[in-house]
Amino acid sequence: MNNCYYLILLICLFLSCENELGNSTKYPIKQSHSHQHHDGTEHDHKHEKASEIKRSLKETLAGNPNDKSIYSSKNRSDWQRPDLVINHLGSLNGKVLADIGAGPAGYFSAIIASETNVEKVIALDIDQGSLDFINKLVRENPSQLGGKIETRLAEPQNSKLNDKEADVILISNTLTYIEDKISYLTKLKASMPTGGRLVIVDYKMKEIPNMFPPSSERIPLYEMEQIVDNSGFKRIVSDDLTLQFQYVIVALNP
Repeated sequence: MNNCYYLILLICLFLSCENELGNSTKYPIKQSHSHQHHDGTEHDHKHEKASEIKRSLKETLAGNPNDKSIYSSKNRSDWQRPDLVINHLGSLNGKVLADIGAGPAGYFSAIIASETNVEKVIALDIDQGSLDFINKLVRENPSQLGGKIETRLAEPQNSKLNDKEADVILISNTLTYIEDKISYLTKLKASMPTGGRLVIVDYKMKEIPNMFPPSSERIPLYEMEQIVDNSGFKRIVSDDLTLQFQYVIVALNP
């Protein structure tokens, strides 16, 4: 009798855990943590920074009709964690940031322009359709983006940035598609002042959900570190822990 009781208890516990994670979620993404204040109340940090983006802007970011990828999905903030990526950018007060590979929806360009004190964001992409969508985003959200975003058509091996134009350069989910990575990054140094900051975000080589790029389109962290080092940057951060599916490298222009 006791054995039957314990068996029923174990089954109940299992079903309870399954409901918590969601029956249809093969890869549960835990994006929140909490702590208790001195008065005993609990404060939830779930996407605190990302949730500050106004509803209309979030809907527009996910509304590019020409793109059906994860980069235009409504739940991108759940796994991309823009707040944590922005922390790696350092102080943006009065600075110019270049977002290389800003398409298809201008995701980081819009969030950085809306949520930080950056002076200007240069949204760069080789696809004119993506830039047209970002320009539409700027027109429809003047109060949030405040005229901070400039779009610019780049070339596969030429960012089209001017000499010492960008204080901070963000390359997210893009460098893997650039053919000569070392040459490309080496040229970028001329577009930054001494001490300029380069931040690279790309996918880990571990097993990740199949909605993300396949392993053939990913670069291992150690290899990306070598690319950054061989391009003449001084690497200061290699973060393989903060994001669930991606790593972050931060380097300076010496």
